[in-house]
Amino acid sequence: MTDIKKPELNFLWEISSVLTQNYDEQELMNKLKAIFEQFLFVKNFQIFMWDSISATLRDFVKSWIIIDKNIQSEKVIKIFETLSQHTQDNFILNGALLDFNKPALELEYCFDSCIKQNNNIIYFPLYREKKLKGVLELSFDEVLPNVKKYDFIFSIGIAIRQIAAAISNKLMKDAMTKNIDFYKSMKNIAKLIETQYELTYILPIIGEMVDKFITNHLIYIFMKDNENYFRLVWPLECKDEQIYELLEHITEEKLSEISDTGTTGVWAIKSENEVIGAIAAGSYMDKLADSDIAYMTLLAKQISVTVQKANSYGEMLKYATLDALTGLNNRRQFEIRLNQEVATAKRKQKPLCCIMIDIDYFKKVNDTYGHSAGDCVLKRVAAIIKQELREYDIASRYGGEEFCILLPFTTPDEAGFVAQRLRKAVEKTPINISEEQVEGETINVSISVGVSSYDENIETPAQLYQNADMALYEAKRRGRNKVIFYNDIS
Repeated sequence: MTDIKKPELNFLWEISSVLTQNYDEQELMNKLKAIFEQFLFVKNFQIFMWDSISATLRDFVKSWIIIDKNIQSEKVIKIFETLSQHTQDNFILNGALLDFNKPALELEYCFDSCIKQNNNIIYFPLYREKKLKGVLELSFDEVLPNVKKYDFIFSIGIAIRQIAAAISNKLMKDAMTKNIDFYKSMKNIAKLIETQYELTYILPIIGEMVDKFITNHLIYIFMKDNENYFRLVWPLECKDEQIYELLEHITEEKLSEISDTGTTGVWAIKSENEVIGAIAAGSYMDKLADSDIAYMTLLAKQISVTVQKANSYGEMLKYATLDALTGLNNRRQFEIRLNQEVATAKRKQKPLCCIMIDIDYFKKVNDTYGHSAGDCVLKRVAAIIKQELREYDIASRYGGEEFCILLPFTTPDEAGFVAQRLRKAVEKTPINISEEQVEGETINVSISVGVSSYDENIETPAQLYQNADMALYEAKRRGRNKVIFYNDIS
């Protein structure tokens, strides 16, 4: 044992201070590198982690990046294999295996004898639960006196163990977080059916949930068409031919299939005893871990339950008139009322206007705060719409974050006044996005609004709201939080 002097104590104190902070991988690396540069004048500081699933070396900060085989990995893998055959007290300097436990003078002599070039590289082992999980690489043009001193060599050994322990804790924390995220995703998928029933709206949300959770693989959702073929419904494109090959093996008896490479898998989505779709996870280099396969199997079952309930719920709502979440008219009822009001306006030659509303950056609300927060926003915006309208105005939730309003006996000028009033009311109203709704977090949102009016050029009822929809998208194109009239763009 050696008496650690002030410079070495300062070095260890700086290391300990950084490791006790809750930094992400990039911040942690930057802080540690700065300390090693300050005390040891290193020119490179890098951590490589061993991925046992794919048998590849990964960058610690960007774990999805495999170290280039033609540049570093063969050398580092050889170093890794050498260190794995020894204890955590060993390290490698310029290819020579050294031991922290050697006597001070002997270790300093070994340092001196190993330094024969201007590209000196040291590799230190990073152990977790007595298993070598990675290596730390330090390089420098020349070794300064304090580096060669035994006190500093001994201090580096202590620092390496601290860094290894911190990384080990971080990996365990990440694993726990992934478990929590998994159960949160399961809960959120189950909750979707409470407020949504249209698969065209539900499936993209599910895809985004799973995609954030299974981070090393691309996620795809397929549904069977009328001809019993799997058709991609989320995202917009899938170029992975291996996924389509695996889908051919999915049947009522075989509900999952993993590729021979272990990088790609598909899992059936069922409704009762029938396969109606599939969810796939694909990668060209990352193997699916056993935990990923287990997660995807359970997620597929949860998605199956949700889809089945959505189909049943959708059938029931064919005969309903109100949207379950907002209490406004649903889309089906809107279409019935649209036909009625257009017929009335035409017969009585009375004015009729239509307003289409879209909540700005609604996807960002869901991504940032979760879909329960998105539901809170939808309900609050719907309440504002009801509050600002007359009793005989017809407000509907058209789908997703879109609302449609029919204003009977209303001129374009009056409709513009209503639209602006709605826009300002939404903009200035803080919305509580906590599920408990008691002193929770609040956010503000805005809406984009399109307005159209009935005239002799309207050939079909649908054209009235289609014109308002075009005006709405022009409002979004012009920067959002605006009211645009269809006549101003045509």
